[in-house]
Amino acid sequence: MKRVHVIQHTHWDFEWYFTRNEAMIQFVYHMDEVFESLRKQIVDYYLLDGQMSILDDYLDAYPEKKAELQKWVRAKRLFIGPWYTQTDELIVTGESIIRNLSLGMKLADELGGSQKIGYLPDSFGQGADMPKIYNGMGIHDAVFWRGLPKEKTNNREFNWQSEDGSNVTTINIKDGYFVGVGLIENDDAEETMKTVVADTSLDDIALPVGGDQRYVDYNLKDRINFYNQELKDKDITLFESNYPKLFEDINKQKSNLDTISGEFITSSVSKIHRSIYSSRYDQKYLNDKVERRMIYQLEPLMAMADRIGIPYKKSLLDKIWKLIVRNHAHDSAGGCNSDKTNQIILERLREADQLLYSTVDYLVRKISESEQNKKPNDLTFFNTLPYPVKKNVHFQVSLSEKNFETLDVTNRVNVDVLKVTKQYCGQIKRDESQYDPKDYYYIFDCVADVTLPALGWKTLTIKPLSGELAILEDLRETVIENDDFKIEFDDQKLNLLNKKKNQVIANFIKIVDDGDEGDTYDYSPAYSDKKFDLTFEDAKVTCQNGNSFKTMKIIGEWKLPADLNERANGVTNGKISYQLILSLDDQDSLIKVHLLINNQIKDHRMRAVIDSGIDDVQTKSYADTAFGYIERPVVDKNIHDWKEKGLHEEPSSIFPMLHWTNIHNENTGLTLMTKGIKEYQVVGKNYNKIALTLFRSVGFLGRPDLIRRPGVASGNQFTYIPTPDSQLQETLHFKFAISINGKFNPARNMKEFQEYAISNPYYQVQNLNQFTNILKYFVMHPLNKTVENRPFFELKKDGLIFSSLTESKDRSGWLIRIYNPNKISYSGNDIIKLRQKCLTSLTDFTGEIINNLGLQDSISVGSFAPGEIKTIKLEKGI
Repeated sequence: MKRVHVIQHTHWDFEWYFTRNEAMIQFVYHMDEVFESLRKQIVDYYLLDGQMSILDDYLDAYPEKKAELQKWVRAKRLFIGPWYTQTDELIVTGESIIRNLSLGMKLADELGGSQKIGYLPDSFGQGADMPKIYNGMGIHDAVFWRGLPKEKTNNREFNWQSEDGSNVTTINIKDGYFVGVGLIENDDAEETMKTVVADTSLDDIALPVGGDQRYVDYNLKDRINFYNQELKDKDITLFESNYPKLFEDINKQKSNLDTISGEFITSSVSKIHRSIYSSRYDQKYLNDKVERRMIYQLEPLMAMADRIGIPYKKSLLDKIWKLIVRNHAHDSAGGCNSDKTNQIILERLREADQLLYSTVDYLVRKISESEQNKKPNDLTFFNTLPYPVKKNVHFQVSLSEKNFETLDVTNRVNVDVLKVTKQYCGQIKRDESQYDPKDYYYIFDCVADVTLPALGWKTLTIKPLSGELAILEDLRETVIENDDFKIEFDDQKLNLLNKKKNQVIANFIKIVDDGDEGDTYDYSPAYSDKKFDLTFEDAKVTCQNGNSFKTMKIIGEWKLPADLNERANGVTNGKISYQLILSLDDQDSLIKVHLLINNQIKDHRMRAVIDSGIDDVQTKSYADTAFGYIERPVVDKNIHDWKEKGLHEEPSSIFPMLHWTNIHNENTGLTLMTKGIKEYQVVGKNYNKIALTLFRSVGFLGRPDLIRRPGVASGNQFTYIPTPDSQLQETLHFKFAISINGKFNPARNMKEFQEYAISNPYYQVQNLNQFTNILKYFVMHPLNKTVENRPFFELKKDGLIFSSLTESKDRSGWLIRIYNPNKISYSGNDIIKLRQKCLTSLTDFTGEIINNLGLQDSISVGSFAPGEIKTIKLEKGI
């Protein structure tokens, strides 16, 4: 007997071609329907889409409804949570996914309890690390629709397992969260049940009845009775149910299910939008920036500040996290929205950025101005990572004098001055000739090498001198080099000499442009396309050679088709001005790239193609994931017969990345680390080059009959929705770093990314320049005690990666999250060094204690399984 669990629900997109505000109007009336249906037993159970953001907005408008919400949730008739928003799983960080769940479960628990099911019915692909994340949050069951490859399993119910052993019982609603609408609208019960029963391996089956912003089906009970009458001789019975009840029945047979692992990003059961990772680059760049600043800068800095008496502001952090994760719903993160929705997304990201920036500035100023034995012009740099760093830092100092020297205690620090700006600090007047010469000062833009302690700060002395300081000049040269590399501009191209291998890679970085007749969901080649391998013809080239860094600046203009019509006709009336800066440091082995372009053309895709210099044919690529890395083929095995096999889109080997991607052989590898670029493809005759998609410029939310995605339009199938803002005709920044190194090492890749991408806040004690940041103009009390930089803790194992540092929920300690990115086990002995012994414990991701570890000053936590994540609690007082 097949037991069909009919689950009444609605799928409430947080925002899409409509804004969150527009959807909210329908939602407040929808909730009236829900409450009425529960009161009158029109439905036994109702699932409110598994995300709390919509209820957060609802309760903001109707706080008086909280009691009724609690009533139905506690009665286990209304199911809510665990998400704050239904997250994208592939291009937002693992910490963001954890915080999304934390916010959602906290709010749901306040309303009577969270549905502890990983419910993501519409995310565009499933990340390989999700079972780890779910188990760490106390979740052991999951539901999703998109991405499952047929070759993994043909069954809709299975065990999904990560490499560390984490496991969730999973239901794949293969025909979509809306498949059960057939129960309401189709009287052919046998035909409907063929779809429902197909590929199920158990007798208990899910039938979700709902859809996008769908109303409550008032006739649900009648339709279930009708179907049961029609199917009374077919060994099928339907009844109202819910996902917790369904999983209770399925888990009785868990041992009989297939066990599979990995990510699910194929289009065998639905569209997957494999190239959405490059839509609306402007949003992805800003989201990446706020994630990095929140996780790796503000949260650790707030912990550092709390230790010296500046209170930890958990509510402020939660406010910022809510702003961030509201942009992580699958449509929001993808960028496949109307222009007005994308404008709101950008505004939320800007608001989060302003809050982050201002909080960091406040804390570094408060600490610096409270520091013991502080002196005028002291310059303090902060390191918010749990290991020492030695790196080049960019900074500004403001002085009355035209010259200075920088001292680390008594040792002179080499400083390169890039620019000096004369500035006035008196009251502004219409007639500037009345300004007092004594009210002028100088702002110096500088670069220097600094070595900073783990989770600490270092203060340098700025000593004014007489005379004038030499400024680093722009030289009309075409070569820069350090101990590792030599970069030469020659014949409109860039050539790279790898000194350690004595290998020259000609034209090692180039920009490629092609037409894009896709939409905000997918890249698709233009029907009449022309590809351009762009050179640096007629570019102006200058170089700077500092004490510990070298830069090459290339400024020019590319001529390209202005739109698809010009591309089809071979016309190039469009122009893109650009500035490409390549940097080499003496402190690391990275080639740092900063490309600034002014995009003024439409319907195209631009990619940066980097040559690895590896002669071997590459068959695999590698990229980081939420808490590890994944191996992928450079050519999909279905690429030549995907239509015949029924795939919903071309399985191009275009893949997502979070922070880095890599190709390698046994001896060497190419790793690209990016700030906001989320898409790559391995290309070239031997598949030995990596193409980073810089951005795509398109003008519609959805288009039908694409070359890569034939058939109906994605999104709304019945009307074109223009998105002129998604043409991104604006100035765009692209930042990435190139690492050419030895054997593949995922932990080294991630640590190099952290050192490269996480900036070091700083503060100069001075009153000349009241506008070094927005809040500097306002007065501030220092702490009522002098402070000193006491060691906090240091992560000692290079094979393990720092993920986060936060305060525990009960405020009694610090939670340190660390993970093993390797596919092999790794020792957890002596991984953290403390300055003194303290009580330590292992916890789950929420801070609930799993195992007390006792008093330790060198923390050991046992071995890390492949890909395992561990959260360690340190009692406050260290």
